[in-house]
Amino acid sequence: MKKVFLLLVFFLCALQMPAKESVQAAVLHNDGYTLYQEFHPNDNNYKNTIRDMEVLATKHKSRVFSQSAALIKTIRSKCRYYYDTNTKLIELLKQKWNKPHYMNMDEEWKSATFKKDRKKVTDIHMLSLGMQQAYNDWNEAREQAAKKTVSEEIIKTMDEANQRLKTTIDGVLAEEKPAFEAISKELEVIKLKK
Repeated sequence: MKKVFLLLVFFLCALQMPAKESVQAAVLHNDGYTLYQEFHPNDNNYKNTIRDMEVLATKHKSRVFSQSAALIKTIRSKCRYYYDTNTKLIELLKQKWNKPHYMNMDEEWKSATFKKDRKKVTDIHMLSLGMQQAYNDWNEAREQAAKKTVSEEIIKTMDEANQRLKTTIDGVLAEEKPAFEAISKELEVIKLKK
């Protein structure tokens, strides 16, 4: 009876063990975890900044603060979109690279193909990093404005920061189309899987 029980436990444990994961899928999994760790604190910063700018807009009756809030909302929504897209893309690519016929291909082919696949993930991530850099530059200008004592100077500094932020956001958005065209096939597959 004890042997049957041990055999049954061994069999159940074997069923619970995941199938062997490819090296490429593991790398993509790590990329996804890195994106996750980056996204959530940044998203929280954007949310808090939007709230602060909306409070300042109400308090000071100045459009410059509401414009700041609108621009940060754009950054937040785009970063969320890039993160969600990249998460789905990584899951799709992990499934692809865990298929036995991919795992059994020769190393040269795997290396070249994986480089192309990972570049798709990296390109979408670069859009997020561009938005993050735009926010960081704007935030430095906001800190400089906070040091000023005259209301007109604060508003002027914030307005200049908003103009630079808008220009940078537009630059990142110009890069969005080619990055998403590169993953158009994957996006179609993702839509079909819903």
